[in-house]
Amino acid sequence: MVEPSGASSAVALQRVGAIGAALALAILGASMLLRLTTEFAPDGHTQSVLAPAAEHATRLLHRLSASAVALLAIGAVWLCWKQRKSAVGVVGPTAWVVVATVVLAVIGPLTPGYRVAAITVLNVSVGMLLLMAFWWLREGAANGRGQFGPLDTLSRLTLACFVAHIATGAAASAYQMQGLHWPVWVHLGTAAACLALMAALLIEKRRSRALPRSGHALEYLVLMQLVLGAVLIWLDHRPLWLSFSHAMLSPLLAMALVSFVRRN
Repeated sequence: MVEPSGASSAVALQRVGAIGAALALAILGASMLLRLTTEFAPDGHTQSVLAPAAEHATRLLHRLSASAVALLAIGAVWLCWKQRKSAVGVVGPTAWVVVATVVLAVIGPLTPGYRVAAITVLNVSVGMLLLMAFWWLREGAANGRGQFGPLDTLSRLTLACFVAHIATGAAASAYQMQGLHWPVWVHLGTAAACLALMAALLIEKRRSRALPRSGHALEYLVLMQLVLGAVLIWLDHRPLWLSFSHAMLSPLLAMALVSFVRRN
């Protein structure tokens, strides 16, 4: 049995993971909206097509969420240390939360202007890793002692391919702002690889047991992402709401994927 203090810390870690995931989702959403509504002016400077009040509110949301994440990362380390003997499964995601938070804080001053595509790709990729780490922390803490078995090779490959797919999507968006369109084909290539791996993962798990809710959520989100992605490729003019919806499905898909591989 877990000691009462250990149980209390586990509940607190579960809450930290859930709140942190919500904040990471807000950070990603704000970043995506700002990037999708930024254009390069003829003089080479960037300008936003958002109304000034909306742009200010979005940037404020991003700053406040990032500050709260930093505090949560410190709290997660403290709680993890308190129950280090009983909650082995939360050490890894806590470490990822800290690393991702530090990296985002370091590159934060370099992101405005979107002049360096590599910084944009790193910002989006690490932001997604932050979300996945927080959600992983929630899943680990919700499991009582937080002790999961090691991930199988297929699950590891699927997670790695998914993060690579997110990175190529950020690259396609960043380079498209500069008039380069070839990275979108790399993004489509990683999409095909992700689809194949997720399908294999779902089929493998379905053979041994009925799919849980996280599995069904994963299937629906993948289908929605495919439909929106196909529409975006087909359209010459991409409306903001459609591009933003496609982008925001990725974090939801990330959370469903983490839940699925952790609970099965």
